[in-house]
Amino acid sequence: MIAQSVAETISTNHPNLKILLIAMNGRESTEYVREAPASIDGIKIHIDNKMVSGEDFVKTCTHKGNLYIMAGISNETEERYYHPDMAKYLLEEIAPEFDLVIADCGNKLDNGLAIGTLTIAEDRFLVATQQETVIRRHEKNRKLLEDLGIKISALIVNKYFDQDPYEISYIASRLEMEVEQFLKIDSAGYSRLAEIDYKTLLNYKNGAYQLDIITVANVILIRSGLTEIQRQRKSRWKSFI
Repeated sequence: MIAQSVAETISTNHPNLKILLIAMNGRESTEYVREAPASIDGIKIHIDNKMVSGEDFVKTCTHKGNLYIMAGISNETEERYYHPDMAKYLLEEIAPEFDLVIADCGNKLDNGLAIGTLTIAEDRFLVATQQETVIRRHEKNRKLLEDLGIKISALIVNKYFDQDPYEISYIASRLEMEVEQFLKIDSAGYSRLAEIDYKTLLNYKNGAYQLDIITVANVILIRSGLTEIQRQRKSRWKSFI
């Protein structure tokens, strides 16, 4: 949901930018999209034969305004047929068509799409929660990422609760990262309702969640050389007699 929330926020606040959200994680990843987007399965034959056209890809994507969406693999049993080089080729061919490409690589490094995408990405943001099982998984993945020469730009702590003993400084020490590399997304309600409604949490007007997503979006925009989103100031109420 974080990748989609960030993509929606950037596209809404920068209607002049052409944004692509693409699932590169071995799954379809359409939990929060009501109208099923076009899937990468539909262009696999073009990827296999190195016949991908950036212009045709844009036409294939499902889009709403300036936000273009491409779903991941519909049949997850076929993820083994996608290799890292295929992900690299696809992204290199389509990237020039967009101002910003946000690829959701999921939380597992067990598929070619995720590995290939992380290898060529300019910036890489991990997402974790304040759970021991999640931290352990990231500890295991760290060695693999290092072997692949993949450096992490930032780690986003999702569903952050400031009273949790797994505070940012503790997670940073576990993962051998700097505290300055961490971003947080406030713990928000409506998660189950969001799945039912096929919407991200942006639609439920949680102020803290929206501001945290803007913070992440601005980090991405600045790193990409694009204009950051201006936070709206609260109106000052004046009384007149």
